[in-house]
Amino acid sequence: MHEKRQHRHWHWYFDLLRVLLHKELTVRYKGSLLGFLWSLMNPLALAGVYYIVFGIYMRFNTPHYLITLLAALFPWQWFANSINQGPFLFLSNPTLVKKVAFPRQAIPLVINMQDMVHFFMSLPVFLAFKLLDGLYPAWNWLWGIPLLSLITLLTVYGACLFTGTINLFFRDLGNLVTIAVNILFFATPIFYTLAQVPMEYISCFKWNPVAPMFICWRDMLMDNSLTEEYLLLAIFYSILSFVIGIITYLRFQKKFAEVM
Repeated sequence: MHEKRQHRHWHWYFDLLRVLLHKELTVRYKGSLLGFLWSLMNPLALAGVYYIVFGIYMRFNTPHYLITLLAALFPWQWFANSINQGPFLFLSNPTLVKKVAFPRQAIPLVINMQDMVHFFMSLPVFLAFKLLDGLYPAWNWLWGIPLLSLITLLTVYGACLFTGTINLFFRDLGNLVTIAVNILFFATPIFYTLAQVPMEYISCFKWNPVAPMFICWRDMLMDNSLTEEYLLLAIFYSILSFVIGIITYLRFQKKFAEVM
């Protein structure tokens, strides 16, 4: 009997996530002529700018530089969009937060999954660029992309649970998160590669909690490979982010209604 109740509970929870995700995607593009294409504009525009500045003007000696850029910029777009929204996810949904029976932790999860869907929709665009540049995917994409997607989802979900919770009590956190994301962009190999970093500074990226994840994304999408050391670090940091987020949420979620 207990197992049946647990099964019904999880079935209800997954149905709720599906309905909320469908609603978010529908509302986001309602009345938009180009629809999801808008989510591609930012990374493609950034890639174009960085390609002109660093690939043509400053002449970074990086083969297939445009593909190298996109291999990190598309996952970065997912990460940055989710993290920048994180502090405001509970604050901007007071009706749902104040409902006692509603699983509030589903709010950031749905938004993070929405950004994940946009990322998946960008992969055919990346593949087209890769093929046009004479590069090809490999069979390890079939397990590598799902694995890295899970790592990214755990990372952003944990971070959003943490920032969304803390921002209810410390409303300046949203501005701090925006600054932190901008700093992380330049502290992470996005528009440059590890090959362009002096050897004495390589270890710094192992202490950057998001750098291993993007190093793995670029390795997989660009070179069809994964470096075990960076993969293990990415898994560790994603679990750490998730655990910190869950603990923070559970510690303060009973006070949400009071501070809304």
